[in-house]
Parts: sequence; structure tokens; C-alpha cells
Amino acid sequence: MPKVQPDAVIFEGNYPAWPWITRDQNGRLLCSFREDMITDRKDSAHGFSPLAKSLLTISLNNGNTWSEPTVIVDNDQSDDCCPAITVLPDNTLLASYYSRFYRSEKYCSQARVIKSTDNGTTWGDSINLSNEDTRVRCAPILMSNGDILVPIYRSMYSELGHLPMSSISTDNGETWKDDYLQNAPSNELNEWCALEIEPGKLIGIHRDEGSDYFWKTESSDYGRTWTAPKKTNIKLLNSPSPPTLNLHRGIVMLTYSDMRMKSVSMITTSDNRYLNWDVDNKKQCYFYRKDFKSITDASYPCSVYISSSQRFIVDYEIESKISPSPDAELTYKLEKERKQITGYLVTVPRDWLSHSNVSK
Repeated sequence: MPKVQPDAVIFEGNYPAWPWITRDQNGRLLCSFREDMITDRKDSAHGFSPLAKSLLTISLNNGNTWSEPTVIVDNDQSDDCCPAITVLPDNTLLASYYSRFYRSEKYCSQARVIKSTDNGTTWGDSINLSNEDTRVRCAPILMSNGDILVPIYRSMYSELGHLPMSSISTDNGETWKDDYLQNAPSNELNEWCALEIEPGKLIGIHRDEGSDYFWKTESSDYGRTWTAPKKTNIKLLNSPSPPTLNLHRGIVMLTYSDMRMKSVSMITTSDNRYLNWDVDNKKQCYFYRKDFKSITDASYPCSVYISSSQRFIVDYEIESKISPSPDAELTYKLEKERKQITGYLVTVPRDWLSHSNVSK
């Protein structure tokens, strides 16, 4: 049965959101997220906060308990969002994130990366991934040839509109070159993730705000070029939220909100085109509420390996009079405000572990 309450409350704050989780080479779980920092907000909590910062908390016991958060980045008069960490071979932490800010009275975004060489205690200077108005959701991807790819996208606030992009570094994250992917017919692909499934071959899964489906792209040259997007069979309810991709014992696994603001599932596929996923055998991991009603704000799940049969999913869960948008209304009486980064320990179905969908 799906869970209806988290196994861990990782953080409680003013309006924490958009978490990511990974594991470092010392076995620590690293959970990064954005915290609003405004105590008396009256407008939409997805709105700009000049006080917002990206934070990091650490677990030494597979997610049971978590440290007090430390700051990854807090740029002046900037809203630093969606931090997502990957661990490089020398144990350097490389975090992608984006900043929202006003420049000459214009609302802008900038996708960036930042490094820590001391296990997350201190962080260096940020490096821009593009000169365009860009954002990022997925963590950097260290590819088998040593290059690093970050799936970025052009912001909806750009005069040119949404568009998936990529940024690649060939010098361990010091310099970056960006490029464009093709868009879907809606011209609304954004917040995408990618995964290297064999040397040089990557797949990307994209959120499409113009449809209720995920779209798939593919690269066979370490992310230099990508195929045109094709629609998958994964249909989302209540509008799509971002997917995340992982390898679990050779299995390509997708974690996503199948019913946005209501529930989260994991899914896999035996289709080597990654278009037809096993929707009839998805693992429904949890509902946000016991009564199965929509929560105010949630649905950015991300998972990490715990054991051969378990993964730990982090998400954010908001039950508040402060909503993500003016037209979002509670469908139940609010007993108590809840603004949390949460964690769920999930068992991987046994039949998934009997095969691998990665070419050997």
C-alpha cells in the first residue's frame, strides 16, 4: 500500500521547496533545497524572494535524521533556487542552481554551478551556464568520458519563450558551452532530466506544460546533439511536474508525481526506446494526504539509492493559506500549516530487479 505520511521530516521552514538528493562517496545523503526566508509573505510563495537561499542538510544514517542546514549559496537581492548536487570522482561537490533577480527593472533568471571541495562546508564562486535567461532542475551529470552535462532550459520569462537547452563542460566544470534542443509542438518543454545509460548514450525526459505527457529525447554523442522530442505514454493528472531519472542496479527508473499535488510514483520500462513505460505496473509510493485530497503545493520528487531493494524519495509538502498561485485553493479545512521537506523510504518491486533495461 502507498504511504500516507513521510518517514522523515528533513526540514521545516517558511516555504522550503524544490529539493534534490544524492549520496557522496562517504555514504552521506545530501539533500539540497531552496528556502523562501520571508516570514510574513502574503502573495504567492512561488514569487520572487530577495532573501531566498539554497541550503544543504546531511544524513549519516540513510535519511533517519538530518543535520542543521548550511548555506550553499545566498546571492544578494537574488532568489537562489533548485540546488541539485552531483559528486565528482575526487569527492568535489558540484551543485547546479538558478538565481532569480531584477536587472534594469526586468525579471531575469540565470542557471549556474558552484563547487565545494570540503564536503559542503564552504562553497566557491558561481559560474554561469549560459548568457540567456535560463533555469535548471536536474543535477549535473558526470559522463563516462569525463565531461559534465547540465540539462538547462530557457525561462518562460525570456522574450523567446521556453526551450530545452544543455550546457557542457570539458574541463571539470571550469568553463561551459550551451546549446539548444528541439521543442515539442507546444513550445513548452522545460524542467528536464537526463541520464547516461551506456557510454555516450543519454536519454532525456522533459516536462511539457502544453500537454499532460512527458517527452523523450536521446543523444548518442555525449550530449552534443539530441533527437527531436517524442511523446511517451506517461500521462500525468493535474498538470505535469518535473521527472527525475536514476539507474538502480542497472534498471532505468523514473520518479515522478503521477497525480500532481496528490501522489508520487516510480516507473520503469523494458522498451529500449524509452517511450512506452510500464504504466500498469508502476509503484505508487505515497499520497500527500490520508484523505487523498490535493495538497496546497508539492510534487518535485527525487530519489536516491539506499539498498538493493530500497530508495529514499525527497519532496516538499506545503499545507498553507499561502498558495503557489492566486487560483490555488485548499479543498479541505486547514487545521495547521505545514511547510516541510520530507523523505519517504520506498521498496523497489521485486519483479523490477529480475531484469535490466540497460544494454550490456
